[in-house]
Parts: sequence; C-alpha cells; structure tokens
Amino acid sequence: MGFLDEIKYKYQNGNLAVKLIFINIAMFIAVVFLQSIVGIPVAERLGLSSEFVHLLRQPWSIFTYMFLHTDIWHLLFNMFMLYVLGDFFYRYFGDKAFVKFYFLGGIGGGILYLIFNAIFPQYSILMGASAAIYSVLFAMVAYQPELQVRLFFISQPIKLLHVAVGFIVLGFILSSDNLGGNISHVGGALFGYFYMKQFEKGNSLLRDFKKPLSKLGKKRSMRSSKNKDENVPRDDYDYADWKKDKENKTNKILEKISRSGYNSLTADEKEFLFKQGKGS
Repeated sequence: MGFLDEIKYKYQNGNLAVKLIFINIAMFIAVVFLQSIVGIPVAERLGLSSEFVHLLRQPWSIFTYMFLHTDIWHLLFNMFMLYVLGDFFYRYFGDKAFVKFYFLGGIGGGILYLIFNAIFPQYSILMGASAAIYSVLFAMVAYQPELQVRLFFISQPIKLLHVAVGFIVLGFILSSDNLGGNISHVGGALFGYFYMKQFEKGNSLLRDFKKPLSKLGKKRSMRSSKNKDENVPRDDYDYADWKKDKENKTNKILEKISRSGYNSLTADEKEFLFKQGKGS
C-alpha cells in the first residue's frame, strides 16, 4: 500500500476526529501556499474578525475560523489534543454527539470572543480549533468529574478537571497577548461543560427545531426502524438512557472477563465489545 493509499485508508476508516485532523492539516498547507506564494489574504477571509460588522459581511467565518491555522506549533498542539480527546470521547459517545460538542462549542467560543471585543474593543482575527477542542475536553470533565489521568512528565495521576483548568490558565499565562483567543477557549469550555450536563438529561439545543421535523418524518422512521437495531437512539431525548445502558452492558462484560476470562464470553458479547472498541 502506497503512502497516499494509506492516508486515504486512514481518512476513510477513521472517526470524525481523525477526519478533522486530516482536514485541518490540508487547510494549513493550502493557507500557507495561498498566503505566502499566491498572496491571497486567507486569514482575513476565513478567520473570525473581532469587529462584529465583519461577521455580517462574512457570516461563514463563525464556522471556518475553526479550520484555520497559520502557525505550525498551534496546529500541532491542537491536532494532538484533538486526537487524544477524540479517542477518549468515542469510548462513550459517537459521531452525532461529537459533532454537536465540537462545532457548537466552537461557535460558542466565537460568540464569547465577539461579545468580549464588543465590550473591550481591540482588533484581532480569531483562528484555530482550540475553542471547539476545549468544548470536547470540558464535556468529558462534566461527564467524568472524578476521572484521573496521567501526564508523561508527572508520576502521580491528576484529575481531568485540574488538567483542563490548568490548560486554560496556562493559555492566559503563555499567550497573554492573545486575550481574545483565550476568551474563546473559555467560551468553548463553558459550552462543553454545561451542555454535557443538559445532554445527560436528554435535553438538546435543537429540541424546538427537531419536534416539527420528527413529526414530518415519523412515518418514514417507523418503516425504516424495522431494519435497524432497536437499541440505537432515534434522537437526543433517549440518547442519555441509551448511553447508560450501553455503558452498563460494557461494564458487565468487562467484569465477566475479569472473573472468567475472555473465552467465557458469548459470541454476541464478543461482537458487542469489538464494536465498542471501534467506537461504533
């Protein structure tokens, strides 16, 4: 398998987080080429300006800024965080949840950035996936508040909450000149944390919009559900219950393995565990 074929295979078979890493890297290469060689000011057209009037002219920038990196170290750090958090997040949730926390969190970070600059005006252009990544990070903090992780330079495990807050504080210390960017990190973090609290209860920001759509598609969903796994949630309302059932089943299987070994599992249990390992 050639290099390009291997890249294509990893992209096609990776989860959404992996796909986003490939997209961000491709965007970085394109931006460097267009700005340095062609002379097109991509950052000004795709980045989120601190001046709200620019958002009215370029409404897409509230979304496209998340894919825009012009500094290689900024890109590498964000992609490393995205890879680690994506793998962690997919142990508990899937693509639908990741899409909401990542992109809505990124938009939330952009909105707080605009509000802050409306109160304390200073011109800047917001770029990077950091706010979206912090949304996913603090969603996991809200979901597993007591979870402890190990950092390669510290021997003792640390609560994920402390690590997450530490990253936020470190951003303000190391990048004190990037106040707007740090504010967007806070916006993404706040969205991820509080939306997870609502998400666990089955609440959704899209609830009011989903109700009429669900009524229109009710007949179609009833026909198609005959060919689908009945345990898969149909919408955000039953996602939390489905998630808990799925987690409980996984824990029971792992307990069975610890007592009697992997060979004691039934074929269905092995298949379920295999799908969980793939993040499906």
